[in-house]
Amino acid sequence: MKYIQSGYKGTHDEVIVYPIGDIHIGSPHYNPKVVKKHLKEIEKNRENSRILLMGDLIECATKNSVGAGVYEQTMTPEEQVEEAIKLFEPYKDLIDGAVLGNHEFRAFKDTGVDLMKSICRGLGIVDRYMGYYGVVNIAWNSRSYHLAVWHGAGGGSSVSGALNKLKKQRNVVLADIYLMGHFHRRTADTEMFLVPDPYNKNMRELIQYFVITGSALGWEGSYAEMAGLNPQTPGFPKIILGGKIYSQNGKRFTKKVKVIL
Repeated sequence: MKYIQSGYKGTHDEVIVYPIGDIHIGSPHYNPKVVKKHLKEIEKNRENSRILLMGDLIECATKNSVGAGVYEQTMTPEEQVEEAIKLFEPYKDLIDGAVLGNHEFRAFKDTGVDLMKSICRGLGIVDRYMGYYGVVNIAWNSRSYHLAVWHGAGGGSSVSGALNKLKKQRNVVLADIYLMGHFHRRTADTEMFLVPDPYNKNMRELIQYFVITGSALGWEGSYAEMAGLNPQTPGFPKIILGGKIYSQNGKRFTKKVKVIL
């Protein structure tokens, strides 16, 4: 599991994190307007925004893929990679990490070619590529947040099932925020537990956030419609990191996280 230090170097009170994935460039159900809307917002907040690429940026249907995607996709996998690079190139300096999705994994499984790594190489951020799983640390002004980034795996159609799968990642790595794509929906939940605080000789509340990161796919005519799954509004969440610095037995801060779906 790769550990990456964010490239953010500013002094803002808040940092905004945009997890973007499950775009499926090349799918006939891909809606580029959804992605461009979020990128336009990122441009307005460029100085204190960071991007995490959650995988499945491309459709990458092959002859061995499940379903009829190989006949339906609107461009070749090579063209999809080129389009992904073109889409994110103006924002490459804001990308802190990228993980492999199951659709990129199709090519890796069949040919040994990692197309997600190729996208990162084309963007000049191959050092930001984390493979299957990674942790990104965003630290500034004595604040520090750890985000566990994973594309996700497996089936299941319920919100509770997807969140339970994500919450199990607490058994894998300790983080403030857990991010997962794959399920093409936007939802979030929190869990709290108590941590002994030897500085103040009391118990401190630790809140962890679990966020499923959406998609840019339409529903009508898609696999989701065929499978009878609920329509989901396309789009991605944003996560606002803040907190107040205070002095008590040394420099400390209170963590503050806001998830906007």
